Amino acid sequence: MFGDMRNARTLGVAAALVASLVGGFLWWTTRIPPGGPDEDPTAPRFAEDIPKIDVHVHVPAGMAEGTVDLLGRYGVRLALNASGGSPGRGLEQTTAAARRTSGRLLPYCNLEWQNVAYEDWAQYAVTTLEQCKAMGAIGLKIYKALGLGYMNRDGTLLAIDDPRLDVAFERAGELGLPVLMHSGDPRAFFEPPTEDNERYAELGAHPSWSFYGPIPTRPGDPPLGNWPSWIEVLRQFERRVGRHPNTTFVGAHFGNAPEDLDFVARMLDANPSYVIETGARVPEFGRHPVARLKAFFERYHDRILFGTDFQRIPAGFVLGSVGDELNTIGDVAPFFESHWRFFETEDVDFPHPSPIQGDWTISGIHLPRPILEDIYHRNAERVFGLELPAPDPPATPTPTQ
Repeated sequence: MFGDMRNARTLGVAAALVASLVGGFLWWTTRIPPGGPDEDPTAPRFAEDIPKIDVHVHVPAGMAEGTVDLLGRYGVRLALNASGGSPGRGLEQTTAAARRTSGRLLPYCNLEWQNVAYEDWAQYAVTTLEQCKAMGAIGLKIYKALGLGYMNRDGTLLAIDDPRLDVAFERAGELGLPVLMHSGDPRAFFEPPTEDNERYAELGAHPSWSFYGPIPTRPGDPPLGNWPSWIEVLRQFERRVGRHPNTTFVGAHFGNAPEDLDFVARMLDANPSYVIETGARVPEFGRHPVARLKAFFERYHDRILFGTDFQRIPAGFVLGSVGDELNTIGDVAPFFESHWRFFETEDVDFPHPSPIQGDWTISGIHLPRPILEDIYHRNAERVFGLELPAPDPPATPTPTQ
């Protein structure tokens, strides 16, 4: 249907991160215990009774049941699977997994953006999105390869705001499919990958994550020019969102710009149907001054969704990011508890959830319960038209003999 796709190039986003048992140990040894002479030391430290919807996870269909059970231990009652696939390429399996888990793991769908090079692109995009909707996809997930991977026939990068793609975003809006969009990457990935780069360890483990300098080519191929700058990619993303006021966009990774709260605020102010999610960026936005960040969350409390970018693969876990080794089951509890500690407490200078993402600490912003309710589940219910599944009943005690 679409001919030879050999010219389409995507960035391979590899998995691997140093197992963070040390990070988990530091979390427990540096946590500040509840204070006050009248406080019950046995009381739960976090708002365990508030259900959570994680709008950004990656789970293979064959591991759905076990992963849903695992997430449930940390209060995540429903999760949205960004690795949903497309019709004929995995979506059948992830929608079946949604049924097997009683709707606790719902899939996004994906499009093959390189198909824009072919005449029937518009028909492909519209038909595929209609099939996704009919099959039960909850939204459309777009990876950073759009803007940083897919190539045009002339060897230039396919831009996020290329007008040929408009039909897909318009149809997604008409079908009521929110678009979870990852554009760009951390600003440090666009800077020289030298020892003074604050993400040097992460880039050392994954050299292909660097977007500084020339775009790599195969031996003998002509040069493709340089990668775009961090801000150039964000400008493309900004133009894309602004072009479709009737489509709901979810800015992945804190609007793709956790380093720049002013940029994120400007996009939220300019686009009423735009929301953001927190996945894999607590380490980054968590080091803004507490007062400023708390004011941001209070102002946009109805526009921020909870996400983690939790990834489950057969060999282990990827918790926010990866280094040379995968995370283990022992890292999962500290990962989630660091999130709750950030959102719910006034603790200062504690380890962030993903140690490989930078050698610094974060401090809690102590959000009031109504805002926690919005971020943890109410906003996702509204944006995606979700209904929280009922909690699992408590296990029946085994009779003693």
